[in-house]
Formats: sequence, structure tokens, C-alpha cells
Amino acid sequence: MIYKKIIRYCEENNISISAFEKKCNIGNGTIGKWEKGGKPSLDTLEKISKVTGITVAELVSR
Repeated sequence: MIYKKIIRYCEENNISISAFEKKCNIGNGTIGKWEKGGKPSLDTLEKISKVTGITVAELVSR
């Protein structure tokens, strides 16, 4: 679910995944790992929340 929410955010804001990762200060390719079942850390979720304005709770909810 987190992956889909980030993809939607990037599409709506016309930003690439790579640019989004840089903006959030997370490693290149990190988001792609989540598509394959990886799980982000709380620290990473907080970084994404700050950039997107989406709360951590909303990011992890279905």
C-alpha cells in the first residue's frame, strides 16, 4: 500500500521516483524494494511524511 500511495503522490506532483527519493533523503532504489515486499523503517516513513504531508498513519493504512 505504501508503494502505491507514493506512486500516486509522484504522479500527481509530476516527480520521478528517483527525484522523490532524493527529496526525502532516502537511498536510490529504496521505494522499488517496497514494491517487492520490503518494509520501510519508521525513520523513512517520517521522512516521507514530512515531504508529502501524508501522516505516517495514513501511509501505513490500507
